[in-house]
Amino acid sequence: MSICTYIMDNHAQLYEIYHNLRLRSDNSADNFSILKLCIVDESLKSIYETKINKHNDAFLNNKFADSGFDLVVPNDVTFTESFESTFIDMGVKAELVHCDFHKHRLKTVPYYLYPRSSISKTPLMLANHTGIIDSGYRGNLIGAFRALHLPDNNQYTVAKHTRLLQLCHTNLSPIYVVIVNENELSSTERGNGGFGSTGK
Repeated sequence: MSICTYIMDNHAQLYEIYHNLRLRSDNSADNFSILKLCIVDESLKSIYETKINKHNDAFLNNKFADSGFDLVVPNDVTFTESFESTFIDMGVKAELVHCDFHKHRLKTVPYYLYPRSSISKTPLMLANHTGIIDSGYRGNLIGAFRALHLPDNNQYTVAKHTRLLQLCHTNLSPIYVVIVNENELSSTERGNGGFGSTGK
């Protein structure tokens, strides 16, 4: 199994990955999740392939694997107003599948988007502090950011491919990442409905 895995026969291959990871992984976690990540843009996909290889290698070989998987900003984004929310589309869609060792059960679950600790070195904050992503959401992942202050030129630019967010399971167990096509994400009633789609 290559480190950067592509899903083809979705259900069967997920179980195969799960069983292989149980045998191969050196990390000490009782449970883990498989992140199905859909990246449409080919240039962005190539960036993620490198990052996923590194992340999955650490998952397999480190006893204490990291809890989060970092997301990158696909394009330069410039903030020109303090305290105004700017929505950054990360250009990826995702589904998180939790793997229960005790019941040998795979289940799609909700997850969090947290700001990375390095955001403290910038004037930015995540406007809603923590992004709660429902298990049925299949739209693009989007972060709402605010600039708390701006430099003297009244603008602050986040460079393309900067890592601002990390995706985490709600119990912070480690995550193994696989790349999928959009039709390999499970269908749900919620679908692509994002910010505010479930009401005020």
